[in-house]
Amino acid sequence: MNSNVITSSSFTSKDLLLRKLYYSIVSSVFSQLALLLVYVLLSNINILHPIDWVLSTLKTFTSLTTWLFVIPFITLVFAQSIICAKDYVFKSSYCSTRFQKFISIFSVHNIVLLALNIIVGTTSVWLFSSLGGTQYQYLTRNCKGQSYCLNEGSFFLICSGFWTGFYYFMKIYLSEKHLSFPVIQQKKLLQFKSQLLPFLKESFSSSIWPMVYFLCLYRAWGNSLSESFCSFFGLGQEESSDSPMIYFYLWMFGALFHFNMKLMRFFFNLFLTEPIEFPLCKISPDSLSLQEGIMISDLPIIQNLACLDLSTLSRWSKHRRQVLFTLSHPGGHPHNWNILTENLLKLLTAYSELLSKSTDTAETIKTPAPVTYQSPIQSPGRFRNLRNMSLMSDRGIADIVDVTHAPLAGLSVPNTLFHKLTQKINNTLEVLKVVFGINFIFGELPQANIQKCLANGLIIIWSSQGISDLVCASIEEDRFGIVQKDLPAIITALVHLKQNLDKLNKVPALTKKIAGYDDFNYKMKGAISGALKRSLFNICRTFGKFLGEFPLNKDVVLYLQTIYKS
Repeated sequence: MNSNVITSSSFTSKDLLLRKLYYSIVSSVFSQLALLLVYVLLSNINILHPIDWVLSTLKTFTSLTTWLFVIPFITLVFAQSIICAKDYVFKSSYCSTRFQKFISIFSVHNIVLLALNIIVGTTSVWLFSSLGGTQYQYLTRNCKGQSYCLNEGSFFLICSGFWTGFYYFMKIYLSEKHLSFPVIQQKKLLQFKSQLLPFLKESFSSSIWPMVYFLCLYRAWGNSLSESFCSFFGLGQEESSDSPMIYFYLWMFGALFHFNMKLMRFFFNLFLTEPIEFPLCKISPDSLSLQEGIMISDLPIIQNLACLDLSTLSRWSKHRRQVLFTLSHPGGHPHNWNILTENLLKLLTAYSELLSKSTDTAETIKTPAPVTYQSPIQSPGRFRNLRNMSLMSDRGIADIVDVTHAPLAGLSVPNTLFHKLTQKINNTLEVLKVVFGINFIFGELPQANIQKCLANGLIIIWSSQGISDLVCASIEEDRFGIVQKDLPAIITALVHLKQNLDKLNKVPALTKKIAGYDDFNYKMKGAISGALKRSLFNICRTFGKFLGEFPLNKDVVLYLQTIYKS
């Protein structure tokens, strides 16, 4: 077993989430303090007098004035971390239309988070510039003939913090909110050290374009903005001379904000994806077992951790596998295995059905069948063996029937005209929807449900591999043969899921030429398909001699033969 896995005898889902979120948020707050200390240390650099350098840094960082600045900033970071945690813990909503996607941007959660990003970006620039001891330390300064004047350079930097928070939210946060589980679990310190320098490099490179955009915006509206600010607060204005150093501070403060945000996301990813060893039996009524964790779809992080633990125990923990293969005493029933199998089959079946609905994009257009009209005049009984010429379609009746037959004319002509008129109106409405963009805005996106399925791909990868490894291990470790009774249902569920997944190969947006190797949906589709194929192949390799004895559907057997022979 991995030494980095958390083991616990009993916990609830609430306890598990609160513990992980507590570590993530506290780490984010302390990283901000550590970064602020490093900045103060570097801004007071004095190589010739190192002792004075250290003492001045400690004096600045431990003064009451500094902490009057730091405490509000830390409070904002704490609130920002709590609001961000919702996107990593709870189930995300997928919008099926472009209009729903647009409306979802203006949710209360996003508006609050946007405000916090802007405030944190502005406050961070204000805090760093105040503690740096530079000419931009204060927003105002004494000027000739007036009491106070606006420090144009400080105002410029604070406005850049406002823009950086806004840009980060709109450009990066709205598109990056998923957790990535590491392939190989390492200790937290090693993960932190391996990501620290790359994060710093990425932060300085990713802050270049926001800086360029801000310079263009400030050149266009900066003067009017500063004049309005001075007029509102009764401040004077002096001619400002641009210093080359202000552009360096602009770049550095933007990079520090990006670095802080990357660290926050990193700590969420570090602690939330840390493996958990779930108990296989309920220890108390409120405790969370592995079987229950697999079905908690409202909290995807717990469901992911439960499926990851299943995959781990099925491969590496013989002792925990024996708990699943053990009969209860008294009674002699495999309760642990039955609950696990039932929940896994529900999970795989539900995912398979969702895939089937998502890939069935071809709309069935029901064309009206030709109506057969029967003449009200019945053939005499003596001519019943002759063909009744009155049984014709509406086209034939319109051609040969006498106009004096009112019932026939009443049945054929109005219905034909009504059908053509209805079809004409429908075609006109469809054209108008396309011309005015109604279908583009309100039409259902064909790939929305598919993306929703592929976003939960890790759950299927780990659950399919876990159940197949348990089935393969049971041939030697299952003394009572409790697994064999569920083997046909497990194989059938995996085969149906693989068949529905194969339909994604016909989706144009998921082909290699269109999506590319770096597309998340394309890579996840390949990963799920590979995991299912390996799972079925391992089962066939282990039970190949006995598959004929299981009551399997003929189509399932044929599909297994294609996998096992390929």
